[in-house]
Amino acid sequence: MASVFLIACGGTASTTVDTIDAANFEDYQADDETPIWRYVNSGWVVPVKEKYSDAFSRDLRVVIITSDAEMQQFNREVISKRTNGTGATLGRPKYPESVVVAAYLLWLPVKGDPLSVVGMAIEGNRVVVDLELEEDAQGRELPYLYAPMTMVMVDRSELPLNGPVDFAFMLDGDLMATARDSLR
Repeated sequence: MASVFLIACGGTASTTVDTIDAANFEDYQADDETPIWRYVNSGWVVPVKEKYSDAFSRDLRVVIITSDAEMQQFNREVISKRTNGTGATLGRPKYPESVVVAAYLLWLPVKGDPLSVVGMAIEGNRVVVDLELEEDAQGRELPYLYAPMTMVMVDRSELPLNGPVDFAFMLDGDLMATARDSLR
């Protein structure tokens, strides 16, 4: 549009195109690598049977979900209060081809959606999940204590095939929880 306007006024238009030679193309793609996880759901939840924490705790709870039965069990034990998943995102996990990784942090006043997965690395039979808690969450603060939750899906083909898999959950750079699962 700006080019048309410039030419109509008697000016000239030029376009700059960066070219990438084939030898450096792989390096260029590595900087823009697609994550191995896909968003499923996030928001705020209330764990039904949580007895070991109080309003001042900062405990990360994690769940590895490998089947429809395990997802149903999670949904019975962790009641969603304000979630952002849609039919498209909630329908992504197809078992056994998918593994769902869920985490929630006890407890924070309801304000925005501050917990998210920002990285995932696979090192042998160890998966490191990097979580981030937004410092300046958006939204109006409500007087209820809910647990911010995030849930992502990973294709089973991305994960180790043999033996149990150890998951390490890092929150803002600190190891907060671990889980071991056979992924069966």
